[in-house]
Amino acid sequence: MNYFDIFELKSDFMKALAHPLRIRIIEILSDKKMSVSEICELLGKEQAIISKHLGVLKNNGILKAEKVGLNVFYSVDICCLPNFLECLNRILEEKITKTSKNVKIIMKNLS
Repeated sequence: MNYFDIFELKSDFMKALAHPLRIRIIEILSDKKMSVSEICELLGKEQAIISKHLGVLKNNGILKAEKVGLNVFYSVDICCLPNFLECLNRILEEKITKTSKNVKIIMKNLS
């Protein structure tokens, strides 16, 4: 693998994450296995939509699937990914709080 290939792989991985529904799926699967029907019910989405996104995540090595009888159960296959998303949540919350405070200061100065 050359120097460029690792950046291509990282880019492909990030592209697989780059959808709000996929991020939500990862977050709900961060500490448990769930069947496709459970995920659909929790997110209020049709099975075709959820299956498509699960496929993208699985094909990129982000999720793993385990068939039990007629059901397929999905779970996160990268142990640090839920922690990464939690860290990202904290960073974004801080930025939102800071931005909100700045907007309030600006609005106060305008009045």
